[in-house]
Amino acid sequence: MKRSLLCFFSFSTILVACNNRNKSKTYETAALEKDDSTFLAFKDTAQKKIKTFVDSVDLHGEDYENYSFLVKSDFVEGDKHEHMWSRIYKRNNDLFIGTFIDSAYEVKNIKTGDSVSVYKDQIEDWSINNKRTGKTIGEFSIKYLKSKMR
Repeated sequence: MKRSLLCFFSFSTILVACNNRNKSKTYETAALEKDDSTFLAFKDTAQKKIKTFVDSVDLHGEDYENYSFLVKSDFVEGDKHEHMWSRIYKRNNDLFIGTFIDSAYEVKNIKTGDSVSVYKDQIEDWSINNKRTGKTIGEFSIKYLKSKMR
């Protein structure tokens, strides 16, 4: 039997992480099948382009004033999965270190503000926000997930 995955996505949480301001949070979920081929293809895209993310974290990772680096990864508790965002501050080889910035809906073993470590091969999507130019790159799955919001 196929299990549904809840892809948890918080638009304002990402804005808070990028802008480092307090804002009200609106949470929405997108229910996807475990084998949703479109969603899974976004991880492939993110992984194929991961060098851009790695290089930028290495160059600007500690420049909190001008850059925000986010990764989406799968958080698991028992048979529950949620794909959520963390803000990344540095890299140690294939391990990215940061802070969980999303809000779990079903998975209870992580809370907003917890420290996280995400291996490079576990990154399902990524985002680089250059605050000086206002440009964001990455975010391969966002448009698709917005179309699936309930």
